[in-house]
Amino acid sequence: MAIDIFLTLSVFLTAWLGWRAGFTRTFFAGLAGFLAIFAASKYPYQEGINFYLVFAITALLAVMAGGFTLRLISFFYLNILDKIGGAVLSACIWLIVSVNIIVPTVICGNHVSDRTSHIYKTISNIMQSKIPVFKDYVPQLLERKIMERRK
Repeated sequence: MAIDIFLTLSVFLTAWLGWRAGFTRTFFAGLAGFLAIFAASKYPYQEGINFYLVFAITALLAVMAGGFTLRLISFFYLNILDKIGGAVLSACIWLIVSVNIIVPTVICGNHVSDRTSHIYKTISNIMQSKIPVFKDYVPQLLERKIMERRK
C-alpha cells in the first residue's frame, strides 16, 4: 500500500514538473545526459580531465540545441503542446525508473512484500511482458533476488 501511494504521488509530482519544464526541455535534458555519457565513454583519450571535458562539451551542445528548438516552438505558438508533452514524458520516464529500479531496490532491502502493492505489480507486469526491452534496465542482482522471493 505504501508503494502504491509513493508511485501515485511521485508520478503526479513529476508530471507537474514536466508540465512546468515542457517536452523540449525534458527531452533535451535527458538526451544531453545520454549523449554526453556515450561520447565521453567512446573518446579514445580518457586520461586526466579529458573524459569530463568531452562530457561537459557534449552536454552543453545538446542543451544549446534544445534551447534553439524551444525558441522555434515558442515562435510557432506550440507552448501548450510542449507543456502537455513534457508532463507525459516526465511521468513515463519516472514510471520506468521507479518501477524497474527504485521500488525493487526498496523491496529487496526491506521486508516489504510486493504482493500488497497492486499498482506496482500491475505496471511492472505490463512493462516486463509488453515491452521486454525494459528488462535490461533492472540490475541483475535485483532481478535474481526478486525471482528468488517470488518462488
